[in-house]
Amino acid sequence: MSSHPSPKETQAKMQELINKYVELSKQDPENEPSWQCLSKSGATKIYRKEEEKDGVLLDYLVATTTVEGVTAGEMAEVFHNGKLKLEWDHTIEADKKLETLDDYCAVYHQILKRVWPTAQRDVVYASHKQKMESPGESPSWIVCNVSCDHPSVPEGTSGYTRATIEVVLFCQTVCDKPDPTRKDLRCKIVYSASVNPGGWAPSAAVRAVSQREYPKFLKKISTFAIDHVKKSEIMY
Repeated sequence: MSSHPSPKETQAKMQELINKYVELSKQDPENEPSWQCLSKSGATKIYRKEEEKDGVLLDYLVATTTVEGVTAGEMAEVFHNGKLKLEWDHTIEADKKLETLDDYCAVYHQILKRVWPTAQRDVVYASHKQKMESPGESPSWIVCNVSCDHPSVPEGTSGYTRATIEVVLFCQTVCDKPDPTRKDLRCKIVYSASVNPGGWAPSAAVRAVSQREYPKFLKKISTFAIDHVKKSEIMY
């Protein structure tokens, strides 16, 4: 029997994640003792972030980067849109919407391409996409993808090993000009992905893979987004 939450239970967790990453986006990692820089590659930096929860000290990986010529809304759309995702994320074999929960959130079943000799993976997750607007602050968007159960694809019946995820992409448009062109725009990104591939995997190995894959992922999505929007009207 699966221990994953239902889509409705997952929705309740979304606001906690939104609040957490909006707050993280306001912090300066270089001057916060709870952030430890692990690696730098161009504009991309990978940090270990520590926090205390219910008396327990937890740590997780967070990546930050800046992308030129793209807005937060455009980056969030490239990350969230299923059809676009298949164009730039070549680890995905299929991505199907199972249910719309509300104006912001829907449930998806994603099948990942098999990496031989391991078993093929799938994941069922709720995806929440929302524009964040605060007086005096630049427009920002957040996308949260969190594993859940769904009755149409119960775990153990699809023929795949079920992976679980908790992924957050926070984007904020940075621009000082009132009537900007593309060259005046920048998108600040805060990204974190906790992925359990299913089956048995040492936590140290999962962390090592994550630290290696974060920069590759951000470079891939940034390159695609820049090319995708360069001839389009600016969308905030």
